[in-house]
Amino acid sequence: MRWISAIASAAALLGCSPVPSDMFLTLSISTDGAAVETSINGKANAFLSGDSGSMVTSAPLNKLVRSGENEVSFEISPVQPLPETPGFFSKLEISIKGEIIDTMVESDRTIFARELTAEESAKIADGESITITEKFTIDRAALKAMKN
Repeated sequence: MRWISAIASAAALLGCSPVPSDMFLTLSISTDGAAVETSINGKANAFLSGDSGSMVTSAPLNKLVRSGENEVSFEISPVQPLPETPGFFSKLEISIKGEIIDTMVESDRTIFARELTAEESAKIADGESITITEKFTIDRAALKAMKN
């Protein structure tokens, strides 16, 4: 079992991804009236973060994830001027190369989709920051099976 972990670790260091090369694991984020700092498996990601209060972005995570358990954390904080109801939406989805997808709508290939609850939105509107963490598992064999 240890040699399997060693091989997986070596593959990760070499830039190999558990996501097949003809598939994309895409994280999409939209904010309104909130800043977001995104980290993937504990590492900050500047491209998927923003402090302007209004942001829509998507990026592939193929080389940022590992086989097995992974997590994405979002630290969401208020910005000025603060809207009455701050908004945040994130979606992690797998797609096949060449497909056109709507990054803001859930599909059958959505791994997770998350928006603020009324309570979370109220906290941000009151000037508080919140952290949302989503955990997910990457299994190369399961991803390959999705293509069939």
